[in-house]
Amino acid sequence: MADKLLAGRRSHRKSRHGCQQCKARKVKCDEGKPACKNCKRHGIDCSFALQRSDTGSSQLQNSANSDTTNSPTSLGTHPVEAVSELAIGDLELLHHFSISTAYTFSRHPALQTLWRVQIPQIAFSAPYALRAILAISALHLAYLRPEKKQYYLAQAEYHHEAALKVVSPDMASLMHENSDAVFLFSVLTCFISCAKPRKLDDFLFFEHGRVSDWLICFRGTRTIIEYANDSLNNGPFTTIFTIRGRKFETRMHQQGAGQGQGQGQGQGQGHEYLENLETLVQEQIREPDDVRIYLDAIEEMRQAFPAGTHQFSELWETDEVFTWLLRISDGFLLRVREQEPVALIILGYFCTFLRHLEWMWWMDGWSIHLLSRIHGLLNDEHRMWLQWPMEQLGWVP
Repeated sequence: MADKLLAGRRSHRKSRHGCQQCKARKVKCDEGKPACKNCKRHGIDCSFALQRSDTGSSQLQNSANSDTTNSPTSLGTHPVEAVSELAIGDLELLHHFSISTAYTFSRHPALQTLWRVQIPQIAFSAPYALRAILAISALHLAYLRPEKKQYYLAQAEYHHEAALKVVSPDMASLMHENSDAVFLFSVLTCFISCAKPRKLDDFLFFEHGRVSDWLICFRGTRTIIEYANDSLNNGPFTTIFTIRGRKFETRMHQQGAGQGQGQGQGQGQGHEYLENLETLVQEQIREPDDVRIYLDAIEEMRQAFPAGTHQFSELWETDEVFTWLLRISDGFLLRVREQEPVALIILGYFCTFLRHLEWMWWMDGWSIHLLSRIHGLLNDEHRMWLQWPMEQLGWVP
């Protein structure tokens, strides 16, 4: 009986050279060409990696073994990934990033050049950064081509998960040599998380009862900037810091001029909405530590956003809005996670500044989505305090 069972067992042949799409979806591929059955059934493009000859692989291995002093590892850079075949789908993503996605992160010509030219050069030194570029490019294509949305979303998920598996060593052992790549990955992870399709219960900053991984990663850029300040300010990213500093100085100068001329609300004053928040804290919070944490978060909002900037007459860059997320304390985030009403209301006011970023495809709709989630978590008494951001965003529940 045992012999019959063994004889009747069907053999299983592994698909070693399956298409990129089946690998991304982690399903068996029949390796049919020019398109496998799975891709035909789902109506998606089918692409296979170009296989290198054994001779070429042997020569490459012999060359690497002949001079270990010049190996990638000894030079302090990343070794070539185990799977390094040329994938047509990946080339499509990289091409799209260069000709399209790179232009969507900023409207400043110098910053567009940075994203289009220098950023890929940084990514070539770190596989996780390169995969992050491919992931955000795939998400952009999913946004632009709804008929192939699922295909590109699968590509994005595949590349970002692969990046997360290999980035930990560099994040744990930050050095000046890898600071640019780690900083880039942290920023792109923020973009990727915001660009992924939203669910009704998405809260952006939290998932499964804890702070979102992307927010932890993004707030970690403070450590990178503090540790590698000289490297970042003297490297490719100096363009970002220089332009941001100039724009902030211009806004502060305009604010001061408005105050000097007594031009009133929106220019000279304009922070009355924050005074309302301070009144809320003083009326409803009794614990000294809570009072300090909430007032600090409000003050950071005052410093991050000069008076009158809640008005939507200007399109902002990402760092100008997300800087508040770097400044707030861990204690404040803890209270947001615990859904403390006052913390949620303060976050609701931040939604008005998120609107400044919605000219970017990956931020489209987040301000109202987040405000609606906050509104749903509050009782009727506390919802009254959201009237100002609701009016600013033009949102009615």
